Amino acid sequence: MAASTSKVLVFIKLGVLVLVLFIYFLVPGVQEFVATITAYLRNRNFDDLRQFILSYGNWAPLVSILLMSFQSTIPLVPGLFLTISNAWIFGWMYGALYSWTGALLGAALDFGIARWYGRPLVERIVNPRHLTMIDRFFQHNGVLAVFITRLTPVIPFKAVSYGSGLTSIPVWHFLLATGVGQTPAIILYSVLGQQITKNIHKMVAITTLMALAGLLLFFYWERIERFFHMKKK
Repeated sequence: MAASTSKVLVFIKLGVLVLVLFIYFLVPGVQEFVATITAYLRNRNFDDLRQFILSYGNWAPLVSILLMSFQSTIPLVPGLFLTISNAWIFGWMYGALYSWTGALLGAALDFGIARWYGRPLVERIVNPRHLTMIDRFFQHNGVLAVFITRLTPVIPFKAVSYGSGLTSIPVWHFLLATGVGQTPAIILYSVLGQQITKNIHKMVAITTLMALAGLLLFFYWERIERFFHMKKK
């Protein structure tokens, strides 16, 4: 019975991959859409990306959310860029909402891919060095590691999502830690991104400070834990 269930699951996984490839290669316009968006994101082309999203009219918010989810699967494309773009297009409040929703959906997608297809596929998407670092951090901190790493842009969002899927962390714990942990940075960058040309220096400074704080928190978390443990005694 178990062997039969395992075979069915393998066929389902293969079927999903075939369906994705079918949609990408055979459905008209999909390849062009993906290629266009990937180029805008990788080149940090704010103006063209803004026009592209707005060209969908009333569907623009949905397109924005889908793009935020989609960028999570593209190596070397930070979600920060799209968060700023959303604030510039929709204003900081709605921009933050769309970015938050899309980022959570993207994280869930990455988590699901890792949990379903395993490490061999994930290592083709994420730098193995990043995965090793995330693995080590998760061993000591569990789901708390997700929350800590979401607070700073210095730790790759994708690596955390994929790495979490390779652990035993329950999906709802992962989503809660991601949703709460990503909120401060998304709101902050949305507020600054609303007037991007005026706030570029502030954004660089804040990103640098958050990156440094994140690095310190990441590498000294065990010492911080020991300190508070001793205080309790």
